[in-house]
Amino acid sequence: MIVNGRRKEVPAMRDYSRIHFGEKVGDKDVAHLNLLEAASCHDVLGIGNVKTLFGTAPNFWNTLLGLMAQLPSSFLANEPLMEKLAIFSLPIVRVVDYFAGATNAMRIDVSCDKDPSVKEMALYAHENLEPCVGECVTAFSAALLSGSVQPGIWFPEEAIVGKEDIAAVLGLAGVGAHTLEVESSDGLQYENVWGIKES
Repeated sequence: MIVNGRRKEVPAMRDYSRIHFGEKVGDKDVAHLNLLEAASCHDVLGIGNVKTLFGTAPNFWNTLLGLMAQLPSSFLANEPLMEKLAIFSLPIVRVVDYFAGATNAMRIDVSCDKDPSVKEMALYAHENLEPCVGECVTAFSAALLSGSVQPGIWFPEEAIVGKEDIAAVLGLAGVGAHTLEVESSDGLQYENVWGIKES
């Protein structure tokens, strides 16, 4: 988390809030998670306050992740042990995903302390995480081939700087999504974010 331009570690997966992820996904519990995106958004975009929240469903996965986050970092850094845990847990994850689904949703909210009237929101949701990742990789690859993104390893906020380039990448990334939304107090248009007209 970034607070007033300074990095601040927060206890992971402890304090939950309920966030709406559109009509198809609904309301879900999310909690603070110290993700790299908080620091990169601050560093690259100059945003003074950034927080990243994470949640999964069913809720027992949130509880399990919260417990894992409390383990000592030396335990979590033990690659052979973590590989065995991943191999052990994969069949369990597959069974739960079969019954509960593997939907992925991301929501970005922007507000401004100096101007409380600023409220911006973009929402992306996809039925299945695996094809979602593939479509996003394809979108970045197409941007690379078209020259919109320079070769290299980038955070998205580092790689894409032009408004048209952002819409082009998000337009391709959103091809298989079941939910693409924009809410804006400042005139931000759906097509400016997603690169396509709202249907």
